Amino acid sequence: MENLREELLAVFDAEYRDHLRAIRAIVAQGGPDGQGLAEIFRRIHSLKGAARAVELPVVEGVAHALENRLSTLLATHATAGEADCRAITDTLDEIDLLMASAATDGHAPETPAAPAENPAYVQVPVARLDALATAVHDLLSVADRQERLWAQVMDLLADSRAVMHAPERMRADPVAEFARMTRRLMAVGRERELMAGQIDRALLRLGEEVHAVTLVPAGSVFGSLAAMARSIAREHGGPEGGVDVHMHGMDVQTERRVMQALRDPVLHLVRNAIVHGHETRARRLKAGKSERLNITIAVTLTGVRLQVAVSDDGRGPDLRAIAARAAGQGLVHADAPLDARQLLARVFEPGFSTRGQADTLAGRGVGLSVVAEAARALHGTVRMEQRQPAGTTVTLTVPVSQRQRTVLLVENAGQTIGLPGRVIRHLLRVRRDEIRQLNNMPFAVVPHPPDGARAAPRPAERGEEELVPLVPLRAFVGEEDAPLPVRDGAVSVAVMEVGGVRCGFAVERMLDVRTLLVSDATAVGLDSELVPGIAWPREDQPVFIISPDRLFARWRLRGAGGGVRFSDGEGPTPVAAQRHAPLVMVVDDSITTRTLQKTILQSHGYDVCLAVDGEEALGLLQQSSRHVDVVVTDVEMPRMDGLALLAAMRADPHLAAIPVVLMTSRDDGEDVRRGMEGGARAYLTKQKFDQGELIDTIRGLL
Repeated sequence: MENLREELLAVFDAEYRDHLRAIRAIVAQGGPDGQGLAEIFRRIHSLKGAARAVELPVVEGVAHALENRLSTLLATHATAGEADCRAITDTLDEIDLLMASAATDGHAPETPAAPAENPAYVQVPVARLDALATAVHDLLSVADRQERLWAQVMDLLADSRAVMHAPERMRADPVAEFARMTRRLMAVGRERELMAGQIDRALLRLGEEVHAVTLVPAGSVFGSLAAMARSIAREHGGPEGGVDVHMHGMDVQTERRVMQALRDPVLHLVRNAIVHGHETRARRLKAGKSERLNITIAVTLTGVRLQVAVSDDGRGPDLRAIAARAAGQGLVHADAPLDARQLLARVFEPGFSTRGQADTLAGRGVGLSVVAEAARALHGTVRMEQRQPAGTTVTLTVPVSQRQRTVLLVENAGQTIGLPGRVIRHLLRVRRDEIRQLNNMPFAVVPHPPDGARAAPRPAERGEEELVPLVPLRAFVGEEDAPLPVRDGAVSVAVMEVGGVRCGFAVERMLDVRTLLVSDATAVGLDSELVPGIAWPREDQPVFIISPDRLFARWRLRGAGGGVRFSDGEGPTPVAAQRHAPLVMVVDDSITTRTLQKTILQSHGYDVCLAVDGEEALGLLQQSSRHVDVVVTDVEMPRMDGLALLAAMRADPHLAAIPVVLMTSRDDGEDVRRGMEGGARAYLTKQKFDQGELIDTIRGLL
């Protein structure tokens, strides 16, 4: 029975928070109308019944008193006045404080047990549960498929043993028997390859869904702090101890353990803001402030860092008092000039306080040192700043967690850099003599249609060009005055877009597209703002993950620079006539395969367009204003496979001469024969994929 009650208490803990959050939202919109009052009444009534079910009579009594008041308003069709809204807010604060003391003390007020914080219970949307169930189902289907594959392996092993015990089967037709066994073994290998990819995808999706379940909104952890702040203000300031608490970013979600670890430090900051920022009403009005102290708790998520800022418009830090206290403790020299940044960093030292005497709220010198210790425990930082024209802001910055991200790996000044895939719009290979110059700045032409993602442009649009500025990535991660890197007469460019603005960052070499586990870490020798994350695909090879927002911000600050320079030392060559590199179309239903082949081809000087299957490829070939020189296509694809695409091209006199390379995991002799008889010029297998063979094949066809 005790386990059942603990479970009920944990469920009630989530339920009461949900009710209070909804009621506060209604009150925040202004005086509730009849519909709003009815909704508040319904939630208070439900909360009262739930408190009775878990034997919390104090909470039940508080809810019952408010229920009676709301019932009278509803019966008389009266509107909620300022006093009614204050009564609702005070009741919510009281319930919050009762539940907070219960969680802290380990027992409910006037009851032997209470709802302690239980991280084993979380509220999960039904849609999230459905997604999690689907991910598990996908993994189970892979397991079932693996069982069938294992059965095939056992059958093959049994057949092999049978041949060993009946050698006359091999003597009858050894070639046929060997070919049959080889085909079966290759079929098992192909199935295993397909299943490996399915397992990776299923595990990745399951991991993402499980991680999403652990996320909670900031409001579920910090929401009750407003009630505590009002209670602390009344205790500290008496009749003039009013405080208005403003919450921003309460819908930001991150891991529960991170949010909960920050709750007590943030409460310390709120208490510190009230104690040190309190001013009399007369003094506030004289300074042009509102009558009540304003405290703002703001939560933001930037890259892989979570920031919680507690601000107030009170008196602000007394730098002279801080300097005197720091000198008395030997933290600074008594005659040292006042440096606000250094002095404000000292307030987080253990035992530091500018209060003349200790009371129940402050002056014991433990509050801000506790905040600093909590930040360090989470591998984060804390800083205090003066607000203008008055007040204080204290900001906690901590890493959110490790997370998986898809990144483009590039080589830069001997380091491997990861560019987040979510902001990459194009990957280009721009010949040096095709780089345009406008106002002494280099620009690259973005081809249309982009990446085969849309049909060919209408005739009226074909004359339009999109130009993006070119800058070397090394100018921001490495050498500030770096030239555009040239390899084999061309520049490799990753076109990224942030806030609707595009820029092409020239890299020394594109390596791969990978999904990596990125953690927040400070890279030695690199700017932690620009490089906030790091991944380790290999133990000896770190990948430094770039923040695209910071990269674009620094690009804007950098300005026009000093013209166009290339790493081979030569200046820009005037463009005599527009030239195009050979255009290769890559057709594959796997985005990873498409991206890999595109990167390889572009790094060797080819233009590339993409299609997801044979049907899209055929449409692009028939509508494109530019001639496609080679088609590299997979065989197994939805809607129209590679062999059907090949047949359709051969039947079209405008497309029949385009050479087609089949690249597939199907390497059975019959498949090869069908492809070559259908008109393919080459047949490459993915099991033995070698980028050199692909490039040599295309060069031979051209």
